[in-house]
Amino acid sequence: MANPLRVLVVDDDPGMRDGMALSLKRAGFVCEQARSGEDALRMTRPGAFDAVITDLRMTGMDGLQLTARLKALDPGLPVLLVTAFGSLDTAREAMRLGAFDYLSKPFSPDELVQAVKKAIRSEERLRAEEPADAPVILTQDPVLAETLILARRAADSRATILIQAESGTGKELLAKLIHTASPRRKGPFVAINCAAIPETLLESELFGFEKGAFTGANTAKPGRFEAAEGGTLVLDEIGELPLPVQGKLLRALQERTVDRLGGTRPIPVDVRVIALTNRDLATEVKEGRFREDLYYRLNVIPLRLPPLRERSSDLTLLAAHFAERYSRENDRPTPQLSPSFLVALARHPWPGNIRELENAIQRSVVLNHGQMLTEKDLRWLLAPEQLENLPEDPPEPLPAAQEQLAAPQSSRESSHPSGVQTADPSIPLKNAPLGAMVALPLGLSLPELERFWLLSTLAALDGNRTHCAQQLDIALRTVRNKINEYRAQGFEIPESQRGRED
Repeated sequence: MANPLRVLVVDDDPGMRDGMALSLKRAGFVCEQARSGEDALRMTRPGAFDAVITDLRMTGMDGLQLTARLKALDPGLPVLLVTAFGSLDTAREAMRLGAFDYLSKPFSPDELVQAVKKAIRSEERLRAEEPADAPVILTQDPVLAETLILARRAADSRATILIQAESGTGKELLAKLIHTASPRRKGPFVAINCAAIPETLLESELFGFEKGAFTGANTAKPGRFEAAEGGTLVLDEIGELPLPVQGKLLRALQERTVDRLGGTRPIPVDVRVIALTNRDLATEVKEGRFREDLYYRLNVIPLRLPPLRERSSDLTLLAAHFAERYSRENDRPTPQLSPSFLVALARHPWPGNIRELENAIQRSVVLNHGQMLTEKDLRWLLAPEQLENLPEDPPEPLPAAQEQLAAPQSSRESSHPSGVQTADPSIPLKNAPLGAMVALPLGLSLPELERFWLLSTLAALDGNRTHCAQQLDIALRTVRNKINEYRAQGFEIPESQRGRED
């Protein structure tokens, strides 16, 4: 029997939210609710829901902002917007951000159900047409989310795209995402590393050659431009391209033709070019190492990927993803990520970005023979002074402490792990809470870890807020504010932790 379809309903109006959820449940859907856009993001992971329906106007994050963030996190997730304040401009913006449909209030329960079913059926058809290895970029970072929105918007065009980012950030993965989201998805995806091919061979690799063009050219050979006909050509490390070849590339982009070495006539090509570089090409132009006219020809759609050190909210998400992948590949149970492991991740600067993180998690999974990854599995990443204050993980979970991770009532009914909580990033996380640390669920975010530490420390100190502030080296006011914040979010906090001060 097929699993029931799961729908998330997001609305800050409890009556409207309950009404939509009831209509969907009667139609056979499994329905969960979120009272804000922020709550919806905490509940969402790729594949967690088959559709999301959200109100447009909400306190805090509105429906358009939520749509953009959800589509960045899970591109294949159908999102439907509902509102009583519809306009043509709003509808256009909703569609631009990737919303599947736009419903104006009032609407009947049957209209709602049919819209959700139509959205899910449409997405199923699209997934059936996608290649099995369609790329996915996991993120909860708003800067990267905006980049992904721009990338998908540009995918439908023929414009050249320049992706500038540090090594290891996923430039080629983004290029593949653009290709699979474009009308050229059924065409070839051809990539060439301009730094890996000797200068004397690079021109013939790009543009091809005719028989007899040079010694050893016994047969004609098409270049990479011709090989990518009807598809996408990725020029990796474009900043390494020699100046003489830059001029020929400029002509190919302008004229949409290539001249083979030894050829007598130009050959038309229909190719979408995406250039990748870890250099600042504007600086390269100023210093005379890159042609200014070629730079502007490539830089029609500029995209930048933030380095991992600027995506702290993605560390846990990515670590959990890689831990699950390499556990599966090596036929091992997926380990938990302990608190000290997550803190060790946060303290490392990750100069190699995603590639370095992936290698570190793979190494940890392969060499670890337990059920939990600790900071010892990442010890080679950290300097001695960074290791001094890492928390020690107990050999067994402490049931009493685990109860402090209880989610709000609306989330406890969900089988999906919660994601990032709103948290004060200035709070130091350098002291272990008096032996109350436990093994945490896979995929827990650092802000959730912060909440756990504060509540566990309070529990260990019998609810004494003053001693808790001293132990965690934070202000007493911060402890008070955090407790009020967690209660406002719906977390159950025992009276012993609401506390006394002395």
